[in-house]
Amino acid sequence: MDLILILLLAAVLCVPITQQLGLGAIPGYLIAGILVGPSCLKLVTNVDTMIGVSQWGVVMMLFIIGLELSPKRLWAMRNEVFVLGSMQMLVCGLLLGVAFGAALRHLAGMGWQAAILCGLSLALSSTAVALRLLEERGLTRMPLGRSALGLLLFQDIAAIPMLVVAGLLGSDGTSTPSFKEALIAVVVVAIAYRLRLLGWAAKAQLNELFTAAALLMVVGAAQLFDYAGLSAGLGGFLVGVLMAESRYRDELEKAIDPFKGLLLGLFFVAIGMSVNLKVVAHHWIFIIVGVAVLLLVKGLVLYGFARFLGLPRYHRLLFAVALAQGGEFSFAIFNEAWDNHLVDLEQRDVLSVVVAISMGVVPVLIKLLERIPENRGGMADLPAAEPPATDPPAAEAPPSGPQDKPPAA
Repeated sequence: MDLILILLLAAVLCVPITQQLGLGAIPGYLIAGILVGPSCLKLVTNVDTMIGVSQWGVVMMLFIIGLELSPKRLWAMRNEVFVLGSMQMLVCGLLLGVAFGAALRHLAGMGWQAAILCGLSLALSSTAVALRLLEERGLTRMPLGRSALGLLLFQDIAAIPMLVVAGLLGSDGTSTPSFKEALIAVVVVAIAYRLRLLGWAAKAQLNELFTAAALLMVVGAAQLFDYAGLSAGLGGFLVGVLMAESRYRDELEKAIDPFKGLLLGLFFVAIGMSVNLKVVAHHWIFIIVGVAVLLLVKGLVLYGFARFLGLPRYHRLLFAVALAQGGEFSFAIFNEAWDNHLVDLEQRDVLSVVVAISMGVVPVLIKLLERIPENRGGMADLPAAEPPATDPPAAEAPPSGPQDKPPAA
């Protein structure tokens, strides 16, 4: 209980401050983690356990993403997801892989496989940060938001094999998944889906029981894949895809979303705890240059894609800046690489700091972008009533109000 009180107090004190400054919640969570972590007040010292628990936020987020990936929606967004997403990953991954790969090999003594993997992981953007920034400005349902969502969906899918590769490249080979065990895990998830266990729980007409069944489904699939040597997030993602066209899809999202939000907040707090201020002080030049290179390379590539997509001039810079930061899955990949002895603790901390700082810098850059006139590519002169024109009134709220119970099977 003492640990829970410390985390809640830190989050409640820090996050509203960064929200009031217009920086968003992510920097607040990171600052809260730094303050209570081993490098500052030392109120929480078991960082590895915190990161392990907070990884469930990533699993929940992958499940929510899977719910969005029904075959019909994927086909409607095929250009944004597959064409734009794959091109962005290839171009940014190649440039960042070469730049950071060469630097990490020569400056940190990292093996070339790990250097390329870490460089490629920096091409990922933060789904939580980008979508939060666009949602706050009412842009998620506009062409800008549609293109950003498609790109982020592809990145989230691409992060799964990258996590698996990080395990396969482990020096001891113990994390290599067995094909037989992986196949059994997939078959068990498929059988559970065919048995419609969620419908059985829904017959009770109890909201809390339906929530428990939803958590059992997600956590059970993730644990099953973890035991098989695969990524736990892959299990959450797979069960989300399976339920994408279920009649319980909306109820599942409502049931899981609060847990996802809390655990993702805990995930960013844990990342803040893992920031080693001594490493930052020792490698501050590399960190500053790394953040600048990361934002510049991704920003230029994404701006080119924005022009190619035909986005308005006043949305191109916003599109590029909102997606230029590193992603939350980069932390997971760095941790997986460290867990499998591909990188040492100091190298993981340096890379994590680069990504964390980029997440904190992007909201500041967007705040500055909103003060630049439209004729210079900014957003200062844009009308505020643009988003409602694209949203039908029926989509604003459900017609019958919030439901206390899941629908009967």
